[in-house]
Amino acid sequence: MERRWLVAMMLIGPAALASPSAAAAPCQEHEIAFGVEASRALSPGASPAELIDGIASVIRDALGLPFPKSHKAYVCRDEAAFSEGLLRNFGVGAIGGDWGIVPSAAGIATRVGVFLRGDYLTRVNLHRRVTVVAHELAHLSQLELVGSGESRLPVWMLEGQADWVAFQVLDRLGLRTYDESRAVVARSVTGAVTPVEHFPDLDALAGHATWNRSARSLAATYGQAFLAVEFLIERSSHAALVKFLGSAGEADDPRDRWAEAFSTSYREFADAFRAHLKSMGRPATGLTIDPTSWP
Repeated sequence: MERRWLVAMMLIGPAALASPSAAAAPCQEHEIAFGVEASRALSPGASPAELIDGIASVIRDALGLPFPKSHKAYVCRDEAAFSEGLLRNFGVGAIGGDWGIVPSAAGIATRVGVFLRGDYLTRVNLHRRVTVVAHELAHLSQLELVGSGESRLPVWMLEGQADWVAFQVLDRLGLRTYDESRAVVARSVTGAVTPVEHFPDLDALAGHATWNRSARSLAATYGQAFLAVEFLIERSSHAALVKFLGSAGEADDPRDRWAEAFSTSYREFADAFRAHLKSMGRPATGLTIDPTSWP
């Protein structure tokens, strides 16, 4: 089963892979290493490889998250090279065959490593570069935790935790505090054209098809996922979330492990988060979309 994301996308799924070196032609191949100091990774002349290694070091050493022992980053020169690198490694089904979303992608995490748009990273500021790279590397950490059970986990949890990690990395590197990142997300949610009580329920954001449709129509979809993960962490802990990710992939239905990890049922959590989200947003006015009819 494959997953696909817009903007900062993640791709996971079983595939007959070509040799990872096949991506070397359109993309610069880099073996992810650790131990790079933040000052070097964030210097004005830092290369993409130094930035990637520095962020990976923060995720593993400062945040204590597991990281694959051997993975590569492919920094592609432009959209065409980015598409070619994915095509060579994963074939036409790389992103469910929906190649129209590739131009919107800054990066994609896969089972052979992360693919990144080098031209995008060149033109955006350091804060944005770190956010994109950290988000994608967080997905590699998730793969290490979840393994083949990824397809059974809700997309909102995977995407929300990847943003949570990215905001923690920004904080650790002194680029923006976690509270500042959180405030930006909260403003995107409360200021959305669609009132929060008409946001899709977490159940609607669990599958990749409905997630993608929501992300296309509602810019705050990623923000909602992050706030849900933050709410879960505040009620339990990030350690509990990591433990859940490490065990839930083994279950036929991850919700069977929910109460064990978080001392509440999935439904109780989803209802509590919906009430929390409504308390943040503005009241609905005028014609809106019934959440039960969300595509």
